[in-house]
Amino acid sequence: MAASPAPSVQHTRKWRGAAFTLVELLVSMVLLILIVAIVLQMSDQTSRIWRSSAAKIQAFQEARAGFEAMTRKLSQATLNTYYDYYDVKNRPRKSLSGADLVNFTPTRYDRISDLHFISGQAPTLLQASPKAVVTQTHATFFQAPLGYSVSYQRLDNALNSCGYFLQFDDAPEMVPDHVSKTPGYQPRYRFRLMELMQRTEQSGIYDPAAKTPNVWFTDNAATSSRVLAENVIALVLMPKLSSREDDPNRTGKGVSIAPNYNYNSRVDLAATDDASWAGATPAFPPDPFTAYASDGTLAHASRHHQLPPTMRVAMIVIDEASANRLQGTGSTVPAAIDLRATGLFTDAANMDADIQAVEDICNAKTGNLTANRQRLTYRVFSTEILMREAKWSND
Repeated sequence: MAASPAPSVQHTRKWRGAAFTLVELLVSMVLLILIVAIVLQMSDQTSRIWRSSAAKIQAFQEARAGFEAMTRKLSQATLNTYYDYYDVKNRPRKSLSGADLVNFTPTRYDRISDLHFISGQAPTLLQASPKAVVTQTHATFFQAPLGYSVSYQRLDNALNSCGYFLQFDDAPEMVPDHVSKTPGYQPRYRFRLMELMQRTEQSGIYDPAAKTPNVWFTDNAATSSRVLAENVIALVLMPKLSSREDDPNRTGKGVSIAPNYNYNSRVDLAATDDASWAGATPAFPPDPFTAYASDGTLAHASRHHQLPPTMRVAMIVIDEASANRLQGTGSTVPAAIDLRATGLFTDAANMDADIQAVEDICNAKTGNLTANRQRLTYRVFSTEILMREAKWSND
C-alpha cells in the first residue's frame, strides 16, 4: 500500500498561521473576565433592588392592612338618630327629670342620639385618660355595628365602641414575659396605631353612672386598645363637606364643617360654643355654621347629632430600620418625628401642605420643621371615605 504524501510546507504554514497567539488569548480572557464581572455586578444590583423592594413592601404591609381595617370600620360609624322634643333652653325632654320634666314645654322637634362620634386633636381627646397617653396628631372615637361580642355572637350587627389614635410607648403587653425578662432585653419604644374595640356587652356608651359624656373612651383608650400598626408617626382625620356645600362657587375644600379638624356630634343644639370641650386648643366648633344649599343659597347647618358626610384620612408611616436609627435605646419621642410642637394638622385648609411638611422631615430636607438630618424610608396612605350612615341635613 502506497504511503500518504507528506503535507506540503505551504499548507503547514497556513495551519500554523490560523492559531491564536498568546497575546490574543490573554486579551480574550481579560474581556471575558470583564463581561462576567459586569454581568455579576448587574445581577447583584438587581438582587439588592429586589430585596430592598421586597423589604419595603413587607415593612409597610402591616401598615396598609391596619389603614384599610381602620377606614373600613370608620365608614360604618353610626349615630342611629331619632327625634325628640326640645324646650326653650334647647334641652331634650329625654334628659330632664323632676320639676323640669313636669314643667316641660316643647318648642321644637329635633334630632337626638344616644351614640357619639368625635374626632380631633389626640392630645386634647385623651387628656383626661386615667393613664397618661403620649400621642400626637389626631384621634377618633365612635360606635359601629360590627357584631364583636362574646355573649351575643348571633347578633351580627350589634354595636361596638371603637376608636383610633397614636400612642408612643414600649407596648409591654405585646412582649411575652420570658422575652422581657431575658438579660439584655431592650424595649422598643415606637409610635403605634392603636385600635379601641369594646365588646357589645362592655360598651360604656350607655353607662348611666358615667361622670361625663366622654368617659366611655377617655377611661378605656389607654387600657383596652390593641396595636394595629407600628411606626405610624401621623394620623390625620378630616371631616368634610362636599365642595358645593362648602362654597357657593363649588371651589371649597369642605373644611367649614371642621375648620380645625375637631368635630363633636354631642355639641348642644344651637350652642355658640362646645361647653364639654371648653379650653381645648384649637377650640371645638359650635353647633351652627354656614353651608350652602344645592342652588347656592346660604343655609345654616348644624353639627348637632350628625355624622360628617365624608372623612378624609391620611397616615404617614416610617419603616422599622428608620425608627430604630432614630430611637436607639432611648425611651422618649425622637425629636426628628416629634410633631407636637410644630403646629401641623391644626388648620384643615392646610392639610396637603402639612403632609408635605412631614414628607420634608422624612426626606431630611433643609429647613424641615424638626431639623431632622437623617433620611427616613416612609409611606403616605391616604383616602376619602363616605360615612355610610350619615344622613346629612342642613336643618
